[in-house]
Amino acid sequence: MDLSKIDLTAAADKGITTELANPVTGEPLEDEGGKRITIKVLGRDSKKWQQIMQRNAAKYRNKPVPSSVTENNVREALAECTISWQNIDYDGEKLVCNKENALMMYTQRSWITEQVIEDAVDRSKYDTK
Repeated sequence: MDLSKIDLTAAADKGITTELANPVTGEPLEDEGGKRITIKVLGRDSKKWQQIMQRNAAKYRNKPVPSSVTENNVREALAECTISWQNIDYDGEKLVCNKENALMMYTQRSWITEQVIEDAVDRSKYDTK
């Protein structure tokens, strides 16, 4: 097998779509019309994700990193790597997909962060074709 054919960066740059599930029941979340609620983010091997991680690591070179900073860095990286979402209402309104709204949602609803990060770091979810 030619290992050069397995390009994780290219696959991660295509993005991974997470279908959100109810954090208590595990049931798929849908809008009023029955459409699945999804969030698409770049994978952890994407160029952008790696640049963000390097930028964040440079801030704390040779210094201890508080756990709260690590959590904030993960949410910020997810927000920057969020490509799109479908069928998301928040506080009674359709939520526009942008970095600010993504960061707000990931900060206020940690269960969304958990579901999205789980998929973003799972290389088996990459489209390698």
